[in-house]
Order: sequence, then C-alpha cells, then structure tokens
Amino acid sequence: MAQMNVAQFARELGLPASLLLEQLNAAGVAKTMVDEPLTEQDKTQLLEYLRKVHGAKEPKQKITLTRRQTSEIKKADSTGKARTIQVEVRKKRVLVRRDAVPMEAPVAAETPPPVVDETERALREEEARRQAELAARQAAEAEEKRAQRQRKRQEAETADLEKEEAAPSVADAAPAAVATTEEPPKEVETATAVSPAPISEGTLHRPTAKAPEGEDKADKKSAKKQAKDTAAWKEEVARRRTIKTRGDTATLAQGWKERKGGTRHKGAEQPATFTLPTEPVVKEVLVPETITVGELAHKMSVKAAEVIKTLMKLGTMATINQVLDQDTAMIVVEEMGHVAKRAKLDDPEALLTEAQSAVSAPLEPRAPVVTVMGHVDHGKTSLLDFIRRTRVASGEAGGITQHIGAYHVRTPRGAITFLDTPGHEAFTAMRARGAKVTDLVVLVVAADDGVMPQTVEAINHAKAANVPIVVAVNKIDKPEANPERVKQELVSHGVVPEDWGGDTMFVAVSAKTGQGIDDLLESVLLQAEVLELKAPKEAPAKGIVIESRLDRGRGPVATILVQSGTLRRGDIALVGAVYGRIRAMQDENGKAVDSAGPSIPVEIQGLSDVPQAGDELVVLNDERKAREIALFRQGKFRDVKLARQQAAKLENVFEQLSEGEAKTLSLIIKADVQGSYEALAHALQKLSTDEVKVNIVHTGVGGITESDVNLALASKAVIIGFNSRPDATARKLIASSGVDVRYYNVIYEAVDEIKAALSGMLAPEKKENVIGLVEVRNVFKISKVGTVAGCHVVEGLVRRNSQVRVIRDNVVIHTGELQSLKRFKEDVREVKAGFECGIALKGFEDIRIGDQFEVFEVVEVARTL
Repeated sequence: MAQMNVAQFARELGLPASLLLEQLNAAGVAKTMVDEPLTEQDKTQLLEYLRKVHGAKEPKQKITLTRRQTSEIKKADSTGKARTIQVEVRKKRVLVRRDAVPMEAPVAAETPPPVVDETERALREEEARRQAELAARQAAEAEEKRAQRQRKRQEAETADLEKEEAAPSVADAAPAAVATTEEPPKEVETATAVSPAPISEGTLHRPTAKAPEGEDKADKKSAKKQAKDTAAWKEEVARRRTIKTRGDTATLAQGWKERKGGTRHKGAEQPATFTLPTEPVVKEVLVPETITVGELAHKMSVKAAEVIKTLMKLGTMATINQVLDQDTAMIVVEEMGHVAKRAKLDDPEALLTEAQSAVSAPLEPRAPVVTVMGHVDHGKTSLLDFIRRTRVASGEAGGITQHIGAYHVRTPRGAITFLDTPGHEAFTAMRARGAKVTDLVVLVVAADDGVMPQTVEAINHAKAANVPIVVAVNKIDKPEANPERVKQELVSHGVVPEDWGGDTMFVAVSAKTGQGIDDLLESVLLQAEVLELKAPKEAPAKGIVIESRLDRGRGPVATILVQSGTLRRGDIALVGAVYGRIRAMQDENGKAVDSAGPSIPVEIQGLSDVPQAGDELVVLNDERKAREIALFRQGKFRDVKLARQQAAKLENVFEQLSEGEAKTLSLIIKADVQGSYEALAHALQKLSTDEVKVNIVHTGVGGITESDVNLALASKAVIIGFNSRPDATARKLIASSGVDVRYYNVIYEAVDEIKAALSGMLAPEKKENVIGLVEVRNVFKISKVGTVAGCHVVEGLVRRNSQVRVIRDNVVIHTGELQSLKRFKEDVREVKAGFECGIALKGFEDIRIGDQFEVFEVVEVARTL
C-alpha cells in the first residue's frame, strides 16, 4: 500500500491540514509540511496522544462472588416447645480483575482490596467501631484491676514491715522468708502465730524454717497458674466477642473448635480469613451418545438446577431426567466452562475393528469408480447410455434421472464402474453421497448452455471429496455449441484446462453421435492409472450402500458398491444397523451372480430391514456377532433419535410461542426408494418461510400402509405418494376418513402443488386504495348529532363504509371512519364527484372550513411464495 502524507491523512479524517499538523507536533511527531509522509508509528503515536488528552480509559472488568450458607437454630417459644429455624446467610463480594486495573506503581506483592458496596462498608465500619469500644473498655477494666492488686500488695508489704519492727526476733530468725514473701499479710500472721515467744539463735532449727518456705513456693506457683488461666480465659472471651457473627459462621465455628480442642489462645493469634478462589476448576467431561441432565450434572460436580438453568438460557426446557443427545450435552458442558470430549462406548464394535485389522491380504489393481455429474438435461444419462448401449433415460418418469444408478462397463481399454447421479437441484444429498465413494468425477457440461448452478455445485462436491475431475463438453454437434465459452466459465470456478496450463482434462463429446466417447474413456483410464487404484481381493468384503428400497416380492433390497474384498452369496453381512445372510445377488442388468469383487456394483437380498443409503457393509464370519452389533446400533440410534426428537419438540414449542400464529403444513412422504423421499423432503423444506412452515412428520420407503393413514389422521397431515400407492386396507381407511393423499411421479409437480398450497395459507396483504377527495365548504353544529361537514366531492367518490383521512394545510391530523353520509337529508350509499353531501366522522369533531377528506378503502390482495 502506498505511503500516505499529512494532507491525504487530513482529507481522510475530515480535518484541516493545519490542525492536524498542530496535533502531530503536540504528540511529538515533528512535521512541518503537508506533503511530508506519515508512517504507521506516527499514526499510533498520534492516537495515543489523543486518547490521553480525552481521558479515555478501558472499562474495568468486575467479578462478583456470591456465597450462600444455611444453618439451623433451635429456639423455644412461649409454650416451651423447641422449634427449628432455618437461617440463610448471603454474602456478595465484587472484585476487580487484577489484569484489568492499570498499575501505576510496581507493587506486585499486595493484593488489591475487594470492592464492596456502600451498605457493606457502613456495616463493617459500625462493627469495627463497636469492637474498638469494647476492646478499650476491657483494657480499662484490666488496668483498673491491676492497679487494685498493686495497691493491695503495697499495703501488705507496709503492714509486714511494721510487724517486723514490732517483733525483731522473728525478723532476725527468718529474714529471707520475710524478704521474699509476696503473699497477703494473712500468711505472715500464721507464721508468727507458730512461735509467739522470743526465740534465740541457738534454739532455731533449720528444718522448721524450710517447711513454710516450700509451702510458700507451692502457693505462689498455684497462684501464678490460676492467674495465667484467668488471663487466657478473659482473652478468649474478648476474642469471641470480637467475632463477627453476622454471616461469618466459618470463623465462629473455628473458634468453638479451638475451644473444644484446648487451644483457645491460638485463635486470637491466627484469625480465620476467607480466601478467594484463584481460578475456576475446569474438568474434562466425557460425553456419551445420550446422557440425562442429572448424570451430566454429576460429571461436572454441579447441581442439576445449574444445568437446567444453562439449558433454559440456550432456549431448551428440560427436567432432571431429560435425555440429551451428545451435541446438546457438549454445548452445555462448554457453556459451563468445562472441556467436553466425545466418549468412546464400550461396545461390541471394538471386536469388529480388531477382527478387521487382523485380516491382511495382498493389494491388487481394481477398476476406477467414476461418478457422472452435471446440470439437469445436460446429457449425463444419454452419455452413459451410449456407452452401455441401452436406453436408461426412457425408463425414468419425465425423462430425468431420479435414482442413483451403478453400472459396470467393460471396454477394450479396461473396466470402469459408473455412478449416474441425478442433476436436479433437489438431489443435492444424493450427488454428495455419490462423490464420497468415487475415484473420478466426469463433469458433463452442455456446450450450448454452459456452466449452470448445479454444475458449480458438482464442482464443489468434487473438490470437497478431493476427487480429480474430467470435463466432458457435451452436445458439440449442435450449431450453437461454444466449447471455448465453457472453458472460460469453468476457469472462473477453479477448473483450468490442460492446454491453458491447468491439470483438468477437457474432452469434447456428443452423446447423440458418439463423437469423442473413446477419447473420454481413454482420459478416464489414464487418470485412473495415475491414481494407482488398488484393493485386496481375497479378503472379507467391505462396501457401501448406494441405494436401498423395499420390494414387495423380494423384501429389503440394497445396491452395494464393493470397495474391497469379494462379496459372495451366503455371506453374513452387517450393514449399518441391519444384518442378514445374502440370499441372492444381481448385477445392474438383473442377472444373478455368485460373487462380486472390488469396484463392482451388485444388488443384494436377504437383509433384515432396509438399510440407510451411505451405510457401510462389512462381512462377518459369525451371525451371532453380527446380530449383537446390529441390535446394539439399533438401540444406540434409537436413543439418539428420541433425544433429538425431544429437543426438536421443545424447540418447536419455543418457536410457536415466539412466532404466535405461524401456520404449519404437515406432510407424510412415502416413496419407492430412499433417495427419492430424501430429495423431495429437502425440496419441500426449502419452501418454508417465517409465516408458513413445512413439517415433515414421517418419511419411508414402500407403499402407503394403514399406520401411515392413522398417523396422518392424528397429526392432520397430507400424505404424498412418490411412485408409491396404498394397499387395500389403507385405501378403505382413506375412503372412510377423508385423508388427503396426493400421488406424484415427477418432483416438479409435487413441489409446485405444495408451493401453491402454502401460498393459500399465507395471510392476505392489505393495500390502501384512494377512491376520492372531498373538500369541506361549511360546518354545522347539530344537537344530539355533533359536527356535520357540508362537503363537495372534488375527485372520485365517497362510499358509506370508507376510511377517511382529515388533511389540514397538507398535514394529516386524523384517520378514522365515516359515521354518516347524507344528501338532501337522505342517507345514501355513495356520492360521486361534482356533487355535494353531508359527512359526519366517528369520534372527531374538530372540523374546519377548508379541510380536505381523503377517502380510501383497504383491499386484501392474495400473496404468493
């Protein structure tokens, strides 16, 4: 990007260049001329200067901590009966994040004080003042008691000295006892009473002098211990009085524990303090396929109410026993600040994986699997038809392909497996499924039409699957064909021809005359050689379901594309959640075959149910193991399906509550094959709007049964049969109940009729139609009637039930209805232009001469999608 000077920057900011120069110089950027260049550093320096000048500050981030504690107090009432009272203490503390506060001084050791509100601060100051007064009062009492004891001790010493002077012999006999005693004069009097007569030095024996001294020391020790215990007790009482009992139950409990344990004096030295958690505890939660709300709360070590609250915030109502699917549970875990991981179930599929990994076989070359893609009516099926020498398109209703066809073609240059996918936009999912199992994509583009929307979609599918593309430019035999335009349009979508320096092969073909078909097959096989496609042949077969349907005579039938190994008749196959022994196999021409190797499509019979298209087929040796895995998958999928259905129901409840009067068209779709009802359901759901919605209650493969009709009766749904018809029992029930059943064999007709039905459900649009203009010539005040305007119809006409806008000085001052319309005292239906009439308005009396009435009607117009 070119460097910007001062004048250009000022023009971009909308400021005069001189003012910008002054701001730059004030910010410390030395610029004097308007043509001097500006760097990004200069702009940043100017921005910081302007922020400081305007006093911009970053908002402080606050953290609020709430504590709630519940305790019980037993209190006796007036009758003497004890009652238990629940006491709940709540504490709220607001803290400012340390990293959000700008540090003015490098003081990192001190923790910022918590931010409290004014009420809490006032309470704390009042509590501190009371405690200070109590401590001062206790200290004064202790000082006064200490002074009293000192005075008593001094008086005792004075009395002792006086007695010594009165009895010198006693003082001479035991001077040490008198000098060291600190006890009250009562003990001295006892000592003197032992020897009332004068005693000489010779008659004084040492043992008689030692006994009172030992007693005196023992008394002094007991007195000191008692004084020490008394002081400790008083100190404990004072500390308990300073405990903040309002909400500080932790400190109170600690004080009682210390007293019970005999270490009461330690509580005053180390007061209990509340330590804030430094960081939240983040857990790693393993989430299975389905889990209840209570189990999920237990895994996160929180209350179930917190999980329910989080679900309500996400728009889902749930109970403690509600089953959540894996995706919803993982969203809840992430929302609550924990790490969610998908749990691997301890299922029998682990044995399946071990058994497959134990099998090893040499790799052999296999035929490429080629998917033919392109826009509708660009000649995909006709191109494949020329290669196969059959007419597939003639067997499809409406001349378009609506099923996936898998065909194995042997050419002189090698074998190729083709997948023919429909080109209509409704079959997007079917085309995407075809792109996932293919090795190459042949993109058919008509030379006369060029690149169309489904052509671009096919390119995106191929790129998403990382599959190489070979472009077949079809219909070059037409006079209006322009292959160069096709190349130019494809280059804009990332498909570059080889002759233009790209890596995509372009082949000009004609499905009608066969021109270029050999070149196309050669290009496909050349691209396959570059890919070096290989697969084990002598190994248990693995494949994928291309299409599945329920045949009335043969039962569940599935088209399988074998990807590796060899599939044989009599093998035990596990296909998704169904299993069975393969009773018969047919190729694409309907001929029975006994085995199929890699890249060979076959149609198999003998499964327990219709599998899902896209399911993986695995051959097992043990039927019991196959049944066990299939049943396990069915149960797991059923739980997941129920959990998702429940979530969908709750979401629908919220949608209906929020939308109010949203109208819904319920449908039940039965088709001959699974791909058809998937495509039809996708196309119909795209017709939904905010006012009308398409709700597909049920989809299935096969004929319309009695249970389908009963479901339609319960849900008030319309049954759509796509290449499907009801049986005898269902026909009788349809005739007696009057359920609406529609039959189609082309998707265009079904989409058009459903679209018309939804258009009829739309609320009509209201439009205003101005029909006349009236001018007020006179105003009459009539008792019991009100204000009546004498008017002249200037334009159009006035009808009795019309709406009126009162216009004064070209400003609308009132909009209302006509109360009466008269001409010559007679009520009339309408008055045309050029005539006079009397008009009274409903609820409006402020009519003046010169006002104009704009007469209009509200017309309802039908809406379409």
